[in-house]
Amino acid sequence: MSNPVSNTETNRYFIGSLAKGLELLGAFSNSSQPLSLKDLTERTGWNKGAAFRYAFTLQQLGYLHQDPITKRYRPGVKVLSLGFAYLSGLGLTERAQSYLEELFQETGQPAHLAILDGSDIVYVSRRADRRLTSINVYVGARLPAYCTSMGKVLLAYLPREEARRRLASAPLTQHTPNTITNLDRLEAELERIRRQGYSSTDQELELGARSIAAPIRDASGEVIAAVNVSTLVVRVTREELFERFLPRLLSAANGISSVLGYIPGAQELAV
Repeated sequence: MSNPVSNTETNRYFIGSLAKGLELLGAFSNSSQPLSLKDLTERTGWNKGAAFRYAFTLQQLGYLHQDPITKRYRPGVKVLSLGFAYLSGLGLTERAQSYLEELFQETGQPAHLAILDGSDIVYVSRRADRRLTSINVYVGARLPAYCTSMGKVLLAYLPREEARRRLASAPLTQHTPNTITNLDRLEAELERIRRQGYSSTDQELELGARSIAAPIRDASGEVIAAVNVSTLVVRVTREELFERFLPRLLSAANGISSVLGYIPGAQELAV
């Protein structure tokens, strides 16, 4: 059966200015820092005038915020509201919160929920006590996927070529002596994570911090998020992380997946 929308119709319906506005917003996807107008021109390949006009329009609409002193731009509250509307539609954060609370109470350590966006993870829910962690994360915070436990889980369950593409597009910064920055080593690590069903990091992003993460699946069996327990090396040994925390983490991940409609083995039976 032929595509009901021809290329001619696609070109007729396509709104170029809307696409360019979304492209400018996309320039922020791999940056945790505000961007200057020069940054935007470099990321989009546009001239300064075009970048300014689109940035100004998005700022007026509330999708970008410009710092009055530095003149740098960052995503505005309307972008966040769109993202949280998407998450609300999934029912992910609401359904996961009780499991994060239980995980926090059982382990005494911070528990987080994150999704993958480009080569970063974005925190969408958490249950934590600031005294228990050295990394200041909050809902909406972004961290690089390649050196975080939740990021590695989410990369591991992507198609292999897609995971490689995302890793290749990101700067693999050596944050600590433990950070893996070699692409082949990272791919081998992702393969190991797929086999064992969970991920861990030990002082890869920041010295003194370690964590363990597991995947969350939706009704189709697709991995859409990850949940983790993070801690400090002075509080929890590696042995305790795996022996005491891992079973509780996997139980929480399975529970969240279950309320999202995931039934283990159902996809194989349907084939």
